[in-house]
Amino acid sequence: MDTSILEELGMTKSEASIYLAILRLGETKVGSAIEKTNLASSAVHNSINSLIEKGFLSFIKKGKIKYYKAINPKQLLSFLEEKKKKLNSILPELESFQASSKEQQEAEVFEGTKGIIALLNQIIEDAKKRDEYLFFSINVKEENKEIQDFFSLYDIKRKDKELLVKGLAPKELKLFFAKRKTLKMRYTNFPIPANISICNNQTAIFSWGEKPVGYLIKSEQISQILKDYFNKIWFISS
Repeated sequence: MDTSILEELGMTKSEASIYLAILRLGETKVGSAIEKTNLASSAVHNSINSLIEKGFLSFIKKGKIKYYKAINPKQLLSFLEEKKKKLNSILPELESFQASSKEQQEAEVFEGTKGIIALLNQIIEDAKKRDEYLFFSINVKEENKEIQDFFSLYDIKRKDKELLVKGLAPKELKLFFAKRKTLKMRYTNFPIPANISICNNQTAIFSWGEKPVGYLIKSEQISQILKDYFNKIWFISS
């Protein structure tokens, strides 16, 4: 039997083997456990004492001889619950350590149309009321129905979260964005990047194309650089 799950409960490999042996034997003396496991006598004695301390074994004395018994396997669930309670008790402290630590920068890759949809949903998942959502417009054609249907729902989702959504697009796309009334848009006469969205410290960079792919970058530094760039273009656009 695979003992790895028992080891995750806090048993060593030898302790798990001894627990299973005694579970099969029922109430038993140490000698039977040694025979059943083929472990050294000293290892069995040490492991039995440790299992008793951890609450996985109990014993009774008959005369001068100890007889050992494994706890009911169902009781192992209570050990998991106890571990969960202990973890929950220190969770706020652990989270405070994470919050006070230096920003961790990371990136994820998303593939396919559904992957990019998941990416765009993810960057607003933890966004709060009045958070800014800035974007450089998509370069996909309006007739791509799956993507357009998504953005119709995405506009509603951003509105429901009461995000401040601002976008930049080339002037030739003005009619395309005119019907999306929830967006604040400005337009440029010069080339700008496309398919970039920024919300808080997360930046999504993506490409639809034949093989859509997107990158989610979690970095306050990178997000701030792109926000500054966006705002410079915003103030000189109409």
